[in-house]
Amino acid sequence: MNKRKVIILGFGGTIAMVPDSAGVLKPAKSVEEILAIVPSLREMADVSFQELERLDSTNINPSHWTKLALKIREVHDQADAIIVTHGTDTMAYTAGGVALALGRGLKIPVVFTGSQLPLVAYGTDARFNLENSMKTVLQACEEKIAEVMIVFSDSVLRAARAIKTSEARFPAFDSPAFPHLARIDAVGVHFIPEALKVEPELKLEVVSEFQRGILAIDLVPGLEPEIILNVLRAGGCQGLLLKSLGAGNVPSENEYSLLPVIQEAVNVLKIPVLVSTKFVGGQTHMDIYEPGKLALEAGAIPTGDLTDVMAQVKFMWVLAQGHKSPENLQRAINTSVVGEITA
Repeated sequence: MNKRKVIILGFGGTIAMVPDSAGVLKPAKSVEEILAIVPSLREMADVSFQELERLDSTNINPSHWTKLALKIREVHDQADAIIVTHGTDTMAYTAGGVALALGRGLKIPVVFTGSQLPLVAYGTDARFNLENSMKTVLQACEEKIAEVMIVFSDSVLRAARAIKTSEARFPAFDSPAFPHLARIDAVGVHFIPEALKVEPELKLEVVSEFQRGILAIDLVPGLEPEIILNVLRAGGCQGLLLKSLGAGNVPSENEYSLLPVIQEAVNVLKIPVLVSTKFVGGQTHMDIYEPGKLALEAGAIPTGDLTDVMAQVKFMWVLAQGHKSPENLQRAINTSVVGEITA
């Protein structure tokens, strides 16, 4: 039986680092260097490796999401599955952005993974994560599952629903508002029925542009509205994301009211305003409490149960497609593309 062809795309992070002749850690240049440490990958599949970036993931930006999405389109028909190695700090952003860019026309599984320790460190989780990623894509191929996922420790998560929850623990990612896509145990990988299957009638059409100039602000007690307005009036801001207190509540009284900020942004400066919740697993219910309802009336748009990460990523993505009017923007934000939001 022929082995599945799996392409590993290296995008930086500690997971793909190997020692040189002097013992200094550096990014692997070929699959041979990785397979020498994790030979089981070759036993499981026909593996090839392409390095795209050598960045600490803190330095990843939306242009890299575009680059990666276009690369996946380029090699899409040459592989049965793709694994992307990536640093953990911004993995959820990149994976979520790539998921939106690829859309439902994807015909193969794509898994992002990384590690908390380098591949060559004692007690590393890198080997475990790579092997589990390979098991996941191979099982996904068998079940014709085609979506972008994050595999970390024994968790298989929908990329567009995942967030990083720890800087140190080995199970560093979770999906608080959506079930894990699969369970990995000693028997195998067990997908839930909600995992997205191949849609044969859909073509892979990559929409990979992301709007620059999005300002995201954590709302805290005592935040002065004039500070935000000064930034907005200076020009360059294309969208304002307010990460709210509670379920979409925005300060609405006295000198700390942000209602004038929303009104001026939307009506005068023509800058769209989104309101998300910064609480893990939460969602916006802006019609329950008066501060939220007043923000709605001022022109803010709620983001439903989009994660804190995806609220920003999807905002950038839909604006780049030209959804500028409040009606079109609200419809686009609240319409599910790859299962990132509950419709």
